[in-house]
Amino acid sequence: MKKRRRLKITLLIALIIIIGAGSYILYELKFKTYDVADEEVTEIVADPYTVELPDGSKITIDEKGNVVEEKSSFSKTQTADNSTTNETTNSSANEGQSSAGQTQTSGNTVTSGSTTSNNSTTKPTVGSIKEKYVPAFVGLEAQADSKINALVGRAKSEYMDKQANGESINVGYFYNKYMAAAKGLEANTDKVFNGVLGAVEKDLSKNGFDKSYAQSFKKEYEASKKARKDSILSKALGK
Repeated sequence: MKKRRRLKITLLIALIIIIGAGSYILYELKFKTYDVADEEVTEIVADPYTVELPDGSKITIDEKGNVVEEKSSFSKTQTADNSTTNETTNSSANEGQSSAGQTQTSGNTVTSGSTTSNNSTTKPTVGSIKEKYVPAFVGLEAQADSKINALVGRAKSEYMDKQANGESINVGYFYNKYMAAAKGLEANTDKVFNGVLGAVEKDLSKNGFDKSYAQSFKKEYEASKKARKDSILSKALGK
């Protein structure tokens, strides 16, 4: 009986220690506050994304974290050029109208090569619309990878500096500081991605297609984001 009682007491003490250790770790990682101010980390997170869309407009994030779409002047320039071209064409057509009338024996038949050319434009497909936006998504992912690598590089640098100076390495400090920064980067990346995805959906709808065709980009983005997280975790555990 005494042995069983001692065993129960020993197990109870061990359980209390485990729970206590777990609570301490949770406190260190989640609830304890640290001075994590770091100008270099702030600059990495605040460095704006800029993604160019097929029509020449750009999607970026302002200082407050709002998505801003900068409209391109390309469409206006194109319209102005078309107007000039049309005026020149109309002028030439008017000048040759009398001679054209003398040449034609019947006014019922009128041929126009330009009209035939304009009417022969092919309607875009779902594939062709989505293909236009691939460079925008690839560019966004490249920028995200660059920022994450810069953040990981900063964490490694700080760790090595503390180690070289004989300072204690506080896991809770590193976790809170760089996890918060990584979440900030992820939030900004998500905002820009959703902005580009919205542009794809609008383009699809404008051409009579269901915007759900754009969801394949969403699945690919989530998969790449998970792979990026796994890679960072693997590097961190390796160190």
